[in-house]
Amino acid sequence: MRRGLLIGRLFGTDIYCDLSFFLLIALYFLTSRSAAAAALFSGAVLLSVLVHEFGHVLAVRRLLRSPSIVVLWMLGGLTIYRGAPRPGQQAAISLLGPAFSLALGGVSYAAAVLLLPEPLRLLRQPEGPAIHVFLWVMVWINLVWTVANLLPALPLDGGQAVRAGLRAGLGRPRADRLMRAISLVTGGAVIFAAVYLGLIFAALLGALLVLENLKRPDVAV
Repeated sequence: MRRGLLIGRLFGTDIYCDLSFFLLIALYFLTSRSAAAAALFSGAVLLSVLVHEFGHVLAVRRLLRSPSIVVLWMLGGLTIYRGAPRPGQQAAISLLGPAFSLALGGVSYAAAVLLLPEPLRLLRQPEGPAIHVFLWVMVWINLVWTVANLLPALPLDGGQAVRAGLRAGLGRPRADRLMRAISLVTGGAVIFAAVYLGLIFAALLGALLVLENLKRPDVAV
């Protein structure tokens, strides 16, 4: 995957931004009711993605003693590194990102419960101060999206972890072919369910999963 534009360096790790991430932010501004709401949502997305990816970065540093870079793109982020981790190491690297996200989501939910006049309702965006809306977005991104990210499809973290397990049992070539098939089936199932339920964003996610696996079956996070 192309790296895109270098936008900064955090804790010794370079952060790049692909054009598709800029397009995603532009979409927020085009579809939001106000520029302030879009900026709030974009800030929550950026913070959540960086926390998630630095979970991967930490795992790579500890397990492989290897540097890495973070690339922001339309599906969130990628942590790219050198080295060939063993299947167990690959699974740990893949799952530490979601672990960081779930922790951030839990903290956001706890803060929302304390700050909102009534317990946070996930299915209804709260009205009022910006901090309330920000926390609501943080909970959605880091709890709901993280669950989606654990689906068994590449390049999602769930797919990476499943592929690591398959490689341990079947060897790399057979495991990669099987993982590609699983990813395509999962993406197709997401599209079908999303269209049935009228969830446009989820349908787009399923389509992107299918396209990524048709185009490049061995995407690495």
